[in-house]
Amino acid sequence: MRRHGGVTRVGGIGDAVARAAQSARSIEDFFDAVKRVVRPVLRFDVYACVTVDPQTLMNTGGDYRDGLPPAMMPRMLDIEYREGDANDLSDLAARPTPVGLLSRETSGNLDLSPRYRDIMRPLNFRDELRVLLRDRHGAWGALVMGRADDSPPFGSPELAVAASLVQPLGSALRRLHLTRLAEENVSETAPGLVLLDGDHQVVHATPTVAMWFDDLVHTDDVPSGDRGLPPAVYAVAAAVRAAGAAPSHTSWMHSRRHGRVRLHAWRLEEPTTTSARTAVVVEQAGPAERIALIAAAYGLTPRERDIMALVLRGRSTVDISRSAGLSPHTVQDHLKAVFDKTGVRSRRDLVATLFVRHYLPDMTPAASAPQRRPSV
Repeated sequence: MRRHGGVTRVGGIGDAVARAAQSARSIEDFFDAVKRVVRPVLRFDVYACVTVDPQTLMNTGGDYRDGLPPAMMPRMLDIEYREGDANDLSDLAARPTPVGLLSRETSGNLDLSPRYRDIMRPLNFRDELRVLLRDRHGAWGALVMGRADDSPPFGSPELAVAASLVQPLGSALRRLHLTRLAEENVSETAPGLVLLDGDHQVVHATPTVAMWFDDLVHTDDVPSGDRGLPPAVYAVAAAVRAAGAAPSHTSWMHSRRHGRVRLHAWRLEEPTTTSARTAVVVEQAGPAERIALIAAAYGLTPRERDIMALVLRGRSTVDISRSAGLSPHTVQDHLKAVFDKTGVRSRRDLVATLFVRHYLPDMTPAASAPQRRPSV
């Protein structure tokens, strides 16, 4: 196991990480820059930088090169999104400072945590530090770090450093989500279907599934037979099997070649003859995911998001007023808030700006697509 030793000054680490993150031109650059700067200070033995959907906190991708063995990922995501545990992302999201140390959250009794019992202890890890990366508009990702049994424990200085990363890295990730959205291209690959058993092992997959996942970020150095499925697939499969969950659940993830990919999972009420418990369809994401992410990144309220979507469909103020049950004056107030948050002055500017930033690349060959950086 690699050890990332060395000690640097804790003071100023937040500023250094913020500068590195702001200079990143892609989420992949962001992963590398953050890891490079925090490694000497937080001295982790296992590390993952994860992106999440700001609406649901569902896993949408990340850098797992220094993370858990791929064989452990189905169980890790099952605990996160189906079973639940101390210090999970939904727990962090409810805190004023979304930083947590598993040993503290369990009052030192780590055996209370299924994540510790089933994953950390077998791998000889003593603790896990998590940082939810969010700004005033929502949560955009997380850092997950672990230390081995023969490493010193995480302490108050590390927690202070982690707290200093929350807002600057959250804002940088929000910007990069919009940048990535503006650069996506439409895929012509046919949808794929994956059937998973009760342990999230693949029972059957159509041939097109591999085509959706063959270009995932940071898997080039992992043998194809050891990669398994992307964590986001295990996450949505686990979520649909959580107690009280609806029989289906939709999420998304990112692929370099195909852009935003929709994941739609169904819980199979009766096991098939192949013992499949969950079905996941993989296909190109549509306008709903795109609008939801744009709305979250610009900090639109649910009502503002709905009105923006109607404006993009060409609906008049009177039409919006009738369908939303609002007075025309209230609709105009919401529209003004949308204009202010997206940096435009009129309906025409709103439609044109969002079209150029986030829809035109889908209709333009990659070589000639406009390379505009969205204002945030």
